[in-house]
Amino acid sequence: MSKIQLALLSTMSIQAMATASTVTLSAVAPLVALSIGMPSTFIGTYVCFIYIGAAIAAVVGGTMVTRYGGIHVSQACLIMAAIGLLLSAFSNFALICVGGLLLGLSYGPITPASSDILAHTVPKERMGFVFSLKQTAVPLGSAIAGFIVPGIALWAGLWQAGPLSMAILCLCIALLVMYHRENLDDHNDPKSRFNIATVVNALRLVLSEKELRRMCIVSFVYNGTQMCVFSYLVSFMVEDLGVAIVLAGMALSAASIGGMCGRLFWGIFADKIHSPILTLSLLGFLMAGMLVLTGLFSAQTATVWLLLVCFCLGGSAIGWNGVYLANVARVAPNGKAGVATGGTLFFTFAGAIFLPLAFGLIHGVFGHYFESFYATAALCAAIALWLLVSVILKR
Repeated sequence: MSKIQLALLSTMSIQAMATASTVTLSAVAPLVALSIGMPSTFIGTYVCFIYIGAAIAAVVGGTMVTRYGGIHVSQACLIMAAIGLLLSAFSNFALICVGGLLLGLSYGPITPASSDILAHTVPKERMGFVFSLKQTAVPLGSAIAGFIVPGIALWAGLWQAGPLSMAILCLCIALLVMYHRENLDDHNDPKSRFNIATVVNALRLVLSEKELRRMCIVSFVYNGTQMCVFSYLVSFMVEDLGVAIVLAGMALSAASIGGMCGRLFWGIFADKIHSPILTLSLLGFLMAGMLVLTGLFSAQTATVWLLLVCFCLGGSAIGWNGVYLANVARVAPNGKAGVATGGTLFFTFAGAIFLPLAFGLIHGVFGHYFESFYATAALCAAIALWLLVSVILKR
């Protein structure tokens, strides 16, 4: 196995389990809500705690990766994710939120770690495809959660069986990648030190560079949209449409599989046309259209149509990430791919904090999810138009 293949397999396995961990409670949100005596919109608060932790850890993670290496950092993150899942398995909202915070702290450094590993092993002309291929692990992780977690919860008669199973899988992956870490962490710098200045410098780097600054804005909106889909799709289908939770989990998995296919396609497409910005613009228009179609679902919507639209929604709302990360690694100063990725991810994860909260707030005002989907679609269309104008004007 070549070093590129080894790096790709390791980073994909880690990313898949890290993502599955963050989506686990969303896959059984209606069951958890009944258990803790709260409305299903509690998941918006839970996701908020996850991405508060992730936003903080992403910036710090870039420096940690430089010193300890991507695989070492990823192993520690998977162990922390397992602890977060254990706390999330209690029928206590406060402990669930603490578990969410730990999951976020574990999730934040994962992408800077993988970007650093791949940036040191993949030629620049292949970054769009390879980064997109690696990022298919994100929807793969959510698909795993969508397929496995509701079924395990119903089989065991306890929703807690879902997060406990995911915790065991996290520990297994952390153990498996240990055998490759010396080979993949051969470029770390033990002399690197973390301090507040490193965090400030990472944020200053991404805000001072025009291309990186643009990626911060785009990823804020697109990642927020992605998390709205991950967080609320199951609750929307169970509560507003009255479908069974297993079918709702299948819809989440369909969106995730669409995201896997989309990330591969859009990565190849961006490399082919040599314009990641135009690709991101097209993705914004597509996700806006799919969000509108999702908002038009009703109790009479055919299952095949429902799953097809969710697949296409995932292909756009989840499919953008690899193009964005490859562009960040491409335009980052030499040797700063991990730091630049961590800096932009601060804003990426900030979107995952605020947009799901706004999504839930709109639901609280109107009493159902349709308007939330339409408002999110309008925001995506506005960003897509801004990107398209910048391409036309070459600015």
